[in-house]
Amino acid sequence: MNPHDQPLDELRTLILKSQSEELSEAETVELNRLIHLPGGAEEAARLLDQLCAFTDVGSSNLLPLEEGQPETRQDSHHTAPSAFNTATFPEPPAERSRPVVASHSNRDRSRAESRSVGWTRAYWLVGLAASHLVIGSFAWSLARPAREVAPVATLAEKVKPPQIVSMTACVWGQGGNSVPTLGKPIHHGEVLNLVEGVAELKTGDGTPNEALVRIEGPASIFIREDGQLGLNHGTLTAKSLGFGSEQVSIITPIGLVSIDGQSSVGLVSLGDSHEVHLFSGRAFVRTLSTFGSSEVRLEEGDAVRLSTGTEMDSGVVLFEASMASFASARSNAFDPLSLDEKYVNAVLESSPDIYWRFEGLEGSYPQHVKNEGKLPDSHARVVGNPGWRQYRGNRVAELGLTDAASAFTADTLWPSEPLDNYTIEAWAKPQLYHHGEMICLVDPAERREGRHDQALLLETFAREWFYALKVLGPNRIRFNHRTPPSGVVLDGKNLVSEEQYQVRVWQHVVARKSGNELSLWIDGNLAAQQEDEAPLPANMQILIGQLYPTKNYRPYVGQIDEVAFYDRALSKQEIRRHIRASGRLVDFD
Repeated sequence: MNPHDQPLDELRTLILKSQSEELSEAETVELNRLIHLPGGAEEAARLLDQLCAFTDVGSSNLLPLEEGQPETRQDSHHTAPSAFNTATFPEPPAERSRPVVASHSNRDRSRAESRSVGWTRAYWLVGLAASHLVIGSFAWSLARPAREVAPVATLAEKVKPPQIVSMTACVWGQGGNSVPTLGKPIHHGEVLNLVEGVAELKTGDGTPNEALVRIEGPASIFIREDGQLGLNHGTLTAKSLGFGSEQVSIITPIGLVSIDGQSSVGLVSLGDSHEVHLFSGRAFVRTLSTFGSSEVRLEEGDAVRLSTGTEMDSGVVLFEASMASFASARSNAFDPLSLDEKYVNAVLESSPDIYWRFEGLEGSYPQHVKNEGKLPDSHARVVGNPGWRQYRGNRVAELGLTDAASAFTADTLWPSEPLDNYTIEAWAKPQLYHHGEMICLVDPAERREGRHDQALLLETFAREWFYALKVLGPNRIRFNHRTPPSGVVLDGKNLVSEEQYQVRVWQHVVARKSGNELSLWIDGNLAAQQEDEAPLPANMQILIGQLYPTKNYRPYVGQIDEVAFYDRALSKQEIRRHIRASGRLVDFD
């Protein structure tokens, strides 16, 4: 016998022995040593490949690697794990441990499963050998000579690539390979950087791995060789449309997340904090070795949080899953706004100049929403093609859901004279975190190329923005008062809510000036205030849903209702009285 072959013969002997009896501690250590010798991994793969040929592979799950085994990536655009293999994972729970290959009979299979806990050391060590190979189904062919393998298509050529099926207010950033378009395939290795909006992808179309994935900007993903996704950072939700165990997998900065068919999950990876929320079905989180945790099994309603930072709890924290962290997990019909005459009467008692309820359209093209306030003819003219949603007896406007303009403006200017006291009131339901204009007062004089100066802005912010607005805080509501009107981003007084606004949830928003005091109110609570002696300029054009009257720029994406303008400052008591008239809870005066 060639002395160089002796270690490989010993390796084969130990692998075969593990199929019929439990290995001792010393044998397990020796198996580990032999696998790491030159040629050891290839020899183990060759033997396992031969054993698999005699195995009922339809009833076995040889290694937890088949679902989207990730490859080492050198792409500078993302930070996918570079050494993602079984060696980085701790021992799995006993109830999911299995021998490396299935036994040749039910009797052998039962006997092998009965000792699966003791086998797990060798199970993972042999899995280490497999991690050096490219695994497709159950054939590990790296160790085979090229002459024995007929030319076959690569995995990337066989898998149908994912594609974008819908986009809502998407802003794509630089650093990705391309700017995606609807229906265009996104191929292996491509990186998508979404700054704002929600993009929906379909992956694995027509296969057991089929899924709908919604990415919420800002987020960055990459496409794996098997057509499934990797998350660099950001937020996404995924719904598996297939059937079976662990049909959909996503690589994340903490490890591999796999979900069963017909399950839905939400992933958050922001900074050093990483979360997995299971909304329905079952999921598994196989963490990287740096977390020192075994596989985490999640049942419906469970969530897990892990940290990659040094100043945070680096352990595994289990808690209750919540859809509140995911805009795309809720439908547009979530949190209905059902207002009746009680609310309308409460607003009318406060004597608004302009009150737009959006209950219906009147007149010929372009149609308008009737003003129910005290000023005649101050109707809301339709711009573009807004949508509508009915909540029982109350109808609301839906804006920004398409690339076309969807807004409202008034042909009558307001106010007729400068105001030291005023109030603007509305119900708003942002569909996602984004930078959008709910209500603007703009100078009707066009400066250039359809641009106008603004005297007042009531807007939503995004998590991130390109310019100086980042200093104002992410995901907030901003009230900006400018005298004189200006188109400079940070001119005037900026009031930014202390708390983030909620997505797909109705919020009562009030911008108010009372003498020298500016204040922003959210759901009847003071959110921000500043002092400013300058009055609101006269003869401004009211605009709802976008920044400029004739340009679909910085659209507000979401629903809006019950917009009212007052030439006086409502008291705190009046603001809360209106909210209580809607049937919503609010603090007493």
